[in-house]
Amino acid sequence: MSLREFQQAIVDLTLAPDSWRAMRRGESAVLDRYKLNERERNRLLEISRQPGMAMNCSLARGNRLELIVGAFPKTCTLLKPLLPRLLDELWERRKPDNYQLFGEEDAFAAFIAKKLSQSELAVEYLSEIFAYELTCRDLALRFETCADAESALEAIVEFRHPPDELLAPLNRHAAPPSGLPSGVFPTRVRLSEAGLEIDPIPV
Repeated sequence: MSLREFQQAIVDLTLAPDSWRAMRRGESAVLDRYKLNERERNRLLEISRQPGMAMNCSLARGNRLELIVGAFPKTCTLLKPLLPRLLDELWERRKPDNYQLFGEEDAFAAFIAKKLSQSELAVEYLSEIFAYELTCRDLALRFETCADAESALEAIVEFRHPPDELLAPLNRHAAPPSGLPSGVFPTRVRLSEAGLEIDPIPV
């Protein structure tokens, strides 16, 4: 038995929900990319139908989702109806290359950025909230390596809708009301030891 290929197939199937569901339907073509003999292929088909495999897939998805939601909670709230499908698409393409799941947040950010650039996500407020959370994440990563603990980092984010009316419901994991007034709302985002501060800039 080619143990390494067999084990890699199990890991990949656990992390790729579409492939796992295809296996459960008996579609063994998803195994063609592995160097497996007939016995190994049949064994993997059997494993895919075991009740415990569904639990393994759910746990793996939960661990990956936790990292993404932790980094982009408001973006995920806006995407909630679409999120399962989007994550299936992302995770079918991308397999983690480490046990600690480092890089999940960056992969999600690149995936959403590409979708937005190609106008594939018509979700109200998504682009500005995603840009805001990217800015917050950048500030947080820079702050972690800042030598001066008393220093503060800041950036300007330009919202297209009133930031207080956007962020207040999102802080409660609820979508903002549709049809908020549009305009230009530059906002200073400041990160220090005291936490994150958000101040509108008069225009």
